[in-house]
Amino acid sequence: MENGFVNFYDHVKGYGFIRRERGRDVFFRYDDFLFLGHDVDICKGILVRFKLEKTDKGFKAVAIQKV
Repeated sequence: MENGFVNFYDHVKGYGFIRRERGRDVFFRYDDFLFLGHDVDICKGILVRFKLEKTDKGFKAVAIQKV
């Protein structure tokens, strides 16, 4: 698992970028968040933990949880 914070999120399009502690920003989609029984207000600055998944376009964040 990696840590970071939401650096950008577009509520209309449902995607954004997480600023990693080390490395480049990583793409995510709304559906990649694990809500664990409660709603999470996704907004710039929230701290998150996530796993990286390799795609044909690079890496993306998955299994994202608010810290």
